[in-house]
Amino acid sequence: MVERKRRRKNKVRGERTHGMGGTKNNRGGGCRGGRGNAGANKHKFHSLKRLYPKKIRLNAKPIKEKIISLGDLNKKLDKMLKDGRAGKKGAIIVIGEDSGYTKVLSGGNIDKKIILKIKASEKAVEKIISAGGKVETEGAKTKMSSDSEDEDEELEFESKEEFGKGEES
Repeated sequence: MVERKRRRKNKVRGERTHGMGGTKNNRGGGCRGGRGNAGANKHKFHSLKRLYPKKIRLNAKPIKEKIISLGDLNKKLDKMLKDGRAGKKGAIIVIGEDSGYTKVLSGGNIDKKIILKIKASEKAVEKIISAGGKVETEGAKTKMSSDSEDEDEELEFESKEEFGKGEES
């Protein structure tokens, strides 16, 4: 017949301190350096790192896109022009990567003509086009309204210096 495994408390019957060292040692959390995972980043760091390595490692935070809605962008256009985060070519405002934003969403409306050189949602592109603007993404250039065909050639510029100052030409 197989012998049953004895519980620890029954094994230590007859021992004065039940395997806890001196008589005062089993009173609180002091003799074990605190209860549970207390001291995990201090005096128990190495032993817990060995036992639970995944809990202590830090995970890298993902890089989040800086997103703005069309309504907020419309409100901030004048300030962005003053700060030099947006350029101006004639009456059209150019918004590129220097603006500090990486994507435009369709919330709100826009009433100014803009050329957008950052990512945008489909509805945001439709709203910009309906306001008379233009959207140029990284790979492909999106055609805008049919009446602005002649203006496309005039708005080509080679460097950021031409529109970065906010000067009109």
